[in-house]
Amino acid sequence: MTPEALIAQATSRQEIADLLERYSVALGDASLSVQSVDGRYVDAYSAAFLLSKIAIRAAGYRVKSGDNHRDTFSALPWLLGSVAQPSADAFDAARRKRNADMYDGAGLVDDADVEALLARVAVFEGVLKSWLNDAHPELIVEA
Repeated sequence: MTPEALIAQATSRQEIADLLERYSVALGDASLSVQSVDGRYVDAYSAAFLLSKIAIRAAGYRVKSGDNHRDTFSALPWLLGSVAQPSADAFDAARRKRNADMYDGAGLVDDADVEALLARVAVFEGVLKSWLNDAHPELIVEA
């Protein structure tokens, strides 16, 4: 990813709060054992994408059109530093797996894939919250 994949665009506390709410819904849905493992994986992936989007928006950017999801994940280390690299790599691998599962045929993921992705999402949530607290406390909405 290069900075050319991003466009400067200001955000607001409300936008970040809205994205966090959508993240919470996706995370909750990913934990519902009554849905298929494929559905849980898509929801876990959505949670990862939304957290990553929060980082980009909080930094004052948006991703240009094109390969939005890939560019979103590859921007994380550039914006947050090397601490975000393991999550960026894991989320990009999840993107490829989600695409294969959705477009090549269901059943390519299992419960272990969902749990591994949820664990990485939890790690990145901590990284993101710490970064927001340090770099953009004005965007944090108290619950």
